[in-house]
This record gives sequence, structure tokens and C-alpha cells, in this order.
Amino acid sequence: MTFKSINPATGAVRAEFSAHAPAEVERLLEQAWTGWRAWAATTMEERSAFLVRLAELLEARADDYAALITGEMGKPVGEARGEVIKAATGARHFAEAGPRYLAEEPIAGTPSSIIYEPMGPIFGVMPWNLPFWQVLRFFIPAAIAGNVVLVKHADLVQGSAQAIEDLVRDAGGPAGLYTNLRVRREAVSGIIADPRVRAVTVTGSTAAGRAVAEAAGAHGKKAVLELGGSDPYIVFEDADFDKAVSLGIVSRFSNNAQSCIAAKRFLIAAPIFEAYCAAFARAASALVIGDPMDPTTKLGPLAKADLVETTTRQIADALAAGGRIIAGGKAMAGSGNFFEPTVIVGVDPAAPIASEEFFGPVALMFPFTGEADAITQANATDFGLGGAVWTRDPERARRVVRQMEAGAIFVNDFVRSDPRAPFGGVKGSGFGRELGPLGARELTNAKLVWTGA
Repeated sequence: MTFKSINPATGAVRAEFSAHAPAEVERLLEQAWTGWRAWAATTMEERSAFLVRLAELLEARADDYAALITGEMGKPVGEARGEVIKAATGARHFAEAGPRYLAEEPIAGTPSSIIYEPMGPIFGVMPWNLPFWQVLRFFIPAAIAGNVVLVKHADLVQGSAQAIEDLVRDAGGPAGLYTNLRVRREAVSGIIADPRVRAVTVTGSTAAGRAVAEAAGAHGKKAVLELGGSDPYIVFEDADFDKAVSLGIVSRFSNNAQSCIAAKRFLIAAPIFEAYCAAFARAASALVIGDPMDPTTKLGPLAKADLVETTTRQIADALAAGGRIIAGGKAMAGSGNFFEPTVIVGVDPAAPIASEEFFGPVALMFPFTGEADAITQANATDFGLGGAVWTRDPERARRVVRQMEAGAIFVNDFVRSDPRAPFGGVKGSGFGRELGPLGARELTNAKLVWTGA
């Protein structure tokens, strides 16, 4: 059984990787268990020094890793390099702030404190759309806390999966600190059930996340879920119009429009709706589409051929629900999984497609009349990952933010993760947090120590 790395811009097979046989999986699980005992005994200073070395290697190898990412999943090479540098920034941040995040915490008014201890080997089920950053944003906080990780990476980015395992080793990580498991999804439940695995985290679809959570729950193990999103991007009539358009384009089409936290539903105040949609459609149509290794390219291919099929079906559903295409609308001829940047207006906001997650370059535009209508539309989805609010009125922003159902709201900006800030969602977008102080503590045992009567 093999995994194939296929260049989505050409359809050519780049490499093949053999799956790990059950006996090898057993060996790797035992190695992780043994490695955890050794890693948990290291000092915080030693772990921080390791993360600094990890950051240095990421920076030194950024161009090579960027070419690998682009070759496997198709994002523009400049964005791929930015992904690698962001991972390096995350490593440096947790090297510096991790000891503070995880320091013993006295409980005021009591003779007690909380100490944050490692849980053990953590199993991560990871996606293909951010093949370095997503894995390392899980690994880095886990490692500084004294945990080790086992990772089932996505089938199509096994080159990146192996590169990360090699990176951790080259940075001085001991055997078992980071283990790449080349297994199919059918093996996931068995790995979760193994008593040497103490917790599990997954980034992926809602269906995949719920399956993992069910398996974890059956064995009394903690799960952290970062699932899909259908993020609203609310633009009030007093917003900075040009900036709301330009950053809306960034939010929707970055990463080849394959991001859980991308703006997907654009909710625009009725007085500026027509003007905003026209400006957005012009900007979307002007995006340079082509070879993702070309530094001038802004939109590369979708990572998989079936995403072209799914996006085509979703557009048909949007049209059936009253939608009208004002830009793009179809797959592009020729080799590769290229798709035109698409803008659709007129979809019935009550139609199921209006709140479905698009993992392709499609923006749905909806007018609203007043704050209450904007909030109702924003919350009319099973997802609750992120959202953006554009207004020059800080009081309005506060009112709207407090009523939106999401894990993160950005005001006059677009949603993205940052190593310094907690990241995660609510409702169908999952639970638990990565990054920041909450992410550092998420996969630890918060042990109470009471020292007096």
C-alpha cells in the first residue's frame, strides 16, 4: 500500500511512500512511549533551546520547504514560504513565552497552586491545506509542555510529513519526540484506543472530527477539534470600503481558497451592496492564475481533482437557490486543478448552500439591513470558527462581536491564526484551543497542589 504525492498543477506523480505495516506502527508507538518518559524529564530551558534550533532550521530551509509544499498541494510559492516562516515564528514565540504560559499558578486566597504537567504521547490527525504550519502549530506547544506527538498526516502531503519528522530530528529532537505514522484513516480508531496514546487532536472536516471525538470518548481520552468553517465577513456602510474589499480578497482567496478560516459569506450593508460586489468581482477577476512556482501567481490549483468536482456542484446548488454569477464560475481548461475565482450574488440566505463550507475559490455575497439582520445571517450556520466585522464605530463593533457565535472575531481585519493568540471554534467547528496561553495548557494535566489546611 502506498501514498502518492501528485502535483496538482500538472497531475504528475511526484513521489510514492509506503504505508507503515502494523508491526512498524507498534514499534513506533512503543518508541513514542519510551521517548515521552525521557522528554518529560527535560528542563524547560532544554525544550526552549530545542525550539530555537527548530526555528533556525525552518528559516534556513524555507525555500526548499516552500517548493515542497507548493509541489504537493499547489499554493503559490510565496505563500508557502510564508507558511514556513510563520512556523519558525511560532517556535520562537513558544521558546520564549512557553515557560511563562506553563509556570506554576497560585490560586489567590488559598494555600494552593496549579502546575501544568505533560499528558504523554498525543496523536494528531492533520490536513493537507497547511502541511507545515498546521502540524507545527500542534507540535510546538505540545513539545514545550513535555509531550511527544504521533502524526497521521494527509495522504497527499507525505513528502511534507517526512520532511517535518526529519526536521525535528535534525534540530536535536530525541527518538519518539515526533513520529510520522503513514497509515490510512481506517487505522485511526485503533491508534486512539492504544493505552499509550493519552489524547488526540484533529484538524479536518466536521464528519472526520466527530468520528475522532467519538473514538476518543469511548476510551475516556481528551480530544481537541479544529474543524470546518463558513466564516461571515460583515461590512457596514461606514467601513473603510477599499480596505474591506482588498482584505476580503486576501481572506477568501489566500491558500488557493482552501482554508477553514477564510471569509466565505460576505454580508454587506444594503446601501453599499452593489458597489461592494462590483469592486470585489473586479478584484477577484484580476487575480493572476497559473503556475504556483511563479512568484507572480496569486491563485494556484486546487489540491485535489475531486475539489474541482465539489466546487462545480456547489456552484450549481447556489444557482438553483437563486444565485447569479458576476465573476468566474467554472473550472479552467487544460491540465491541473485550476478554477476561476467566482463571485455569486442573489442566493437565498435560507437555502442550505448559503451556509455550506466552500473549499474552493467561491465567494457568496448577501445584503443585510441593520445590525440585527447582519447578526442573524452571521449565526445562521452550524459552523462557528471565525468572523470579521468592518465598521468605524467601535461601539457598534462591540455590540456585534458579542452576539456572534464564533471562536474568533477580527474587527477591521481578516481572520487568521497567530502564535500569540488562542485559536479554535464553537458549534460544528469544534472545541478546544491551539496557540497562545490557552493552547499551551490545552494538552496538559492542570494539577492542583494544596499545601496547607
